[in-house]
Amino acid sequence: MNVETFVTDKAGLVKFYEAIIANNETYAPVEKFGKFDFKRVLTLAECDPDSPITKTMSAKPLFFPRSAKILKYSADASGTDVKETDEDPLTGKRVILGMKHCDARGLQVLDKVYNWDYIDSDYQKRRQNSVIISSRCDKAETHCFCTSLDYDVENLDAMDVLIVHGLDGKIFIKARTEKGETFLKANPIDPASGIQHSASEEGMKKQYDAFAASFRLKMDYKNVNGKLSKIFDTPEFENVSASCIGCNTCAFICPTCHCFKISDEKIKDTGIRYKSYDSCNNGYFTLMAGGHNPRPVKYRRWRQRAMHKFVYYKERFGENLCVGCGRCAISCPVNISIFEVVNQVATTV
Repeated sequence: MNVETFVTDKAGLVKFYEAIIANNETYAPVEKFGKFDFKRVLTLAECDPDSPITKTMSAKPLFFPRSAKILKYSADASGTDVKETDEDPLTGKRVILGMKHCDARGLQVLDKVYNWDYIDSDYQKRRQNSVIISSRCDKAETHCFCTSLDYDVENLDAMDVLIVHGLDGKIFIKARTEKGETFLKANPIDPASGIQHSASEEGMKKQYDAFAASFRLKMDYKNVNGKLSKIFDTPEFENVSASCIGCNTCAFICPTCHCFKISDEKIKDTGIRYKSYDSCNNGYFTLMAGGHNPRPVKYRRWRQRAMHKFVYYKERFGENLCVGCGRCAISCPVNISIFEVVNQVATTV
């Protein structure tokens, strides 16, 4: 793929965003009460594509909704009739503007499990019909450690179109996938907007280097993976999980957690079946019909979470389930950090 690189300034980027929103169904970060979430937008004034959304929300609900109808049914004396639900609004062609690279990377990780033993057709449609335009972070936040986890700063292809804010004020635009290249051709960049071809990517490479150097948290994940796989029975899991209150905020905000539950809402002879978020940290998540629960205590559930993130998923799919965004640490009401948990447990070996 031989892709052109474009360069512009803030004014040109604004025009680029405005053209995208005007010509495409667009989702972008919208602020409410000081927090951002992805919403459908009609104008650039409604949103902030360069927002710090990694501190408050992931893009996961655009592909794996918090709660979604999966079927409708009715039952009478003649039997049960099952029907498809109404059309999914998230499966149409759309642009997702302002997704950060850790979220885009998270979708690549989820792709592995959604293409595994069962193909989730709804998820596949949402992925296939979405063009991701990602604005790279200028620097790492205090909770970030994405560069420690299967992450290529310079060649990441998780997003379709990459936007990089150079250190000298220049802003670079470049397709990272064939889908992104096709999108830019279908939505041609107008030179009158101040966006020009760039003969050099030196400004982008300088930003990559500065970004990589800005991380406070660094992990040798191969060392952590190896040690965790050997210490399933360590009592340290009980220590690191002692303050957890089981609110499950970490799982719900995580871009890669994908546990769910199925529930029915029935009124008389008709009902709707829902697929909704759940978490392996819930006490009832592994509760069986006969009453047995293999994870009846909190530390076992936290152990499952940590091992799934850094051992089990890696063994099955070849990469970590954690992408190092740090949202769980920010959102946790008792300040538990997955980074600290796995590193502290690993030191017991």
